[in-house]
Amino acid sequence: MSKPGSSPESIDNSPDKGRISRRVLLGTGWCGFLLSIVGPALANIRFLFPNVVYEGPTLLKVGRPEDYASGTITFLDEQRLFIMRDPEGLRALSAICTHLRCTTGPFVPPTAEWKEAHSRCPCHGSIFAKDGRVLQGPAPRPLDFYRVSLAPDGRLVVDTAAVVDKGDVLKV
Repeated sequence: MSKPGSSPESIDNSPDKGRISRRVLLGTGWCGFLLSIVGPALANIRFLFPNVVYEGPTLLKVGRPEDYASGTITFLDEQRLFIMRDPEGLRALSAICTHLRCTTGPFVPPTAEWKEAHSRCPCHGSIFAKDGRVLQGPAPRPLDFYRVSLAPDGRLVVDTAAVVDKGDVLKV
């Protein structure tokens, strides 16, 4: 036996067809409201834990003084620096371009174009003299010189956190 109003015709012709119930409307509204609060809240919580870039150590052991002959400039690609030895002593020159921090290439001998030994940045073409001066290019300032010291074990230690004047030399 069927109940009155349960025939297919009466269901299709009901006046509530296509309308949302109050319960569904309020539930959808609350879900939307909560999502609009939770999304920005999660973004703010993420802001409290920034991405940290851990840099390598600032003290680098680069060998013994006798590893560097007088009058030479040794390029240490992995450490991104030059070790220079002259009659005055040892110096460490940064190989990090002051324009956008690319690693410069090794020093090359003087050419017809450049009358002194120079190092070229492969990224944007800055050229540096062996005293760190900018000879050409977009680099805004000279290369940095770092403090060089002797460790108790007799090896050279370069402190890349200590920028010094180009006249600061380790006498050995």
